[in-house]
Amino acid sequence: MIKILKASAGSGKTFALANYYLALLTERYAYRHILAVTFTNKATAEMKSRILKFLATSKDSRNQEMLRDILHDYSAFSVSTIDRFFQQTLKAFSREIGQFASYQVELDQKSLVAETVDRILDSLTEDDKGMLNWLSDSMMEQLEKGERPKLEKSLNDVANRLKSDEHRAVIEENGIDEEKAYSKESLTHMRKLMRSVISSYEKDMREAAAEVEKAFSDNGISPNDTSSGFIGKNLLKITEVKPGEEIRDFTDTFKRDVSDFSKWFRKNDQPKYAGLEGALAPPVAKLLSIYRKGSKAYRTAHILIKQIGGLGIASELRTEFQTLLKEKNVMSLDDSNVILKNIIDGADAPFIYEKLGTRYEHFLLDEFQDTSRVQWDNFLNNSREPGKKALKATGEASAGSLNSTTTSSPTPPDAWTTNTDHRKPGCPSPLYTARGKTKGSSANRR
Repeated sequence: MIKILKASAGSGKTFALANYYLALLTERYAYRHILAVTFTNKATAEMKSRILKFLATSKDSRNQEMLRDILHDYSAFSVSTIDRFFQQTLKAFSREIGQFASYQVELDQKSLVAETVDRILDSLTEDDKGMLNWLSDSMMEQLEKGERPKLEKSLNDVANRLKSDEHRAVIEENGIDEEKAYSKESLTHMRKLMRSVISSYEKDMREAAAEVEKAFSDNGISPNDTSSGFIGKNLLKITEVKPGEEIRDFTDTFKRDVSDFSKWFRKNDQPKYAGLEGALAPPVAKLLSIYRKGSKAYRTAHILIKQIGGLGIASELRTEFQTLLKEKNVMSLDDSNVILKNIIDGADAPFIYEKLGTRYEHFLLDEFQDTSRVQWDNFLNNSREPGKKALKATGEASAGSLNSTTTSSPTPPDAWTTNTDHRKPGCPSPLYTARGKTKGSSANRR
């Protein structure tokens, strides 16, 4: 079953989860089978404090006994940040991932990426003609565009994007074979295709712009004679662009008014030029048609061709990055969740519990909106068990529904309903989440 509490920041979601945790302590050692995870160390400390304070101040002998059990078995008191829990889980699978059990987690992935790029560049020799030619071509492209070559920076930028969660999600969602997609052959073909798109569009736009200028000239006027010279100014974006530069986009005024001849000239001049519509409108319409058909592909090609140079090291980056991790006996925090998912994906919950040395029956998640899809999938793999229904959906809540007080026997909510100020008692659920409406800070989440 799943229960979701949705409320704004500061409305008491962590407080409600602490209450819910207490309600699950129905028998001795029940805490060993409850996992509560939060997003920050501060929230973890708050939840632990609330739980222990309630047990310590309770006059019920069972609560006092529960407190003693927890304090003497504190490692089984599973209230932690989400990252800490997954790191502990991954430690149990150190053999499966080919790491020593003593490996460390590196929080700063960018420093690892930067060191990887440095090692790739430092290891290049005259024999690496393929890579050297590729990097030389990329630098020449930057020079042709009048840019100052910044090889190391551009490679670092692309490498960090290749290691990002967003890139990984796109790769998995679309089933892309990175080795094939980022091979030198594929990228060379793409570079040629992008250059063809760019040159073809620029050629067509220059020819169309020349026809517009000729039509105006043949009729004894200039494109600058239009209202505020809006046609002339936009033609300059095409005719005065330098080799290697990108044709700038037309202004919104041009795109909005150029199809309406009545808006081309000032009101006082409209009678004077009214008879020229048949001569001037067709070449301008042709220019606009070329722009509308090819502009998006043209600008996309410019974006892609800037990335292709860096993508050429994707294969080397992947290999060298893994070598670096092995040498340092570290693991990147951003990679650890994916590695764990690949290990336990589809595995039975008993196998996971055997590796962990414990069995969780209830999962409490704070700040659910900050939980990534990969982390959520890992929680599902931990909660699945043959023959047991693990998930059920209930209602959401507004901030006004959290007006509650802690009693000597807190009762978990069965559901919260929007725009209400009461909670209905019910039975605990195996999976319970609190979801805020604002993203919390990740600075102290480890």
